[in-house]
Amino acid sequence: MSFLTDLLIGLTNAFRPHLTFIASALVATLLVIYGNNLNRAVWAMMRNAHFIVRTLVFVALCAIGYGALTVYLIPFVRRLLAMAGPVWMGVLILAVFLLMGWLAERHSRRA
Repeated sequence: MSFLTDLLIGLTNAFRPHLTFIASALVATLLVIYGNNLNRAVWAMMRNAHFIVRTLVFVALCAIGYGALTVYLIPFVRRLLAMAGPVWMGVLILAVFLLMGWLAERHSRRA
């Protein structure tokens, strides 16, 4: 059992210095996968608005909205990953990346 625990802790130690980059990759992947759905929902709400209003809303959504989501979600995701502890963090990161790949594949089949 000690060998497996040492292996899992070694995996976590390999990921720990890169936790901010890992969180950034996860947030960016989620925005890429589901950003178009968010754009469609906003467009549906703004469909009857004037062209200038629609343009300003989409500029605000893309420049401010996605930027704010990225800036505020990265530290949150980083803290969530760090809460897993030294034994399970590496496994959790691998599992979340596999989940993101599965979600991307599933989403691409619908489009």
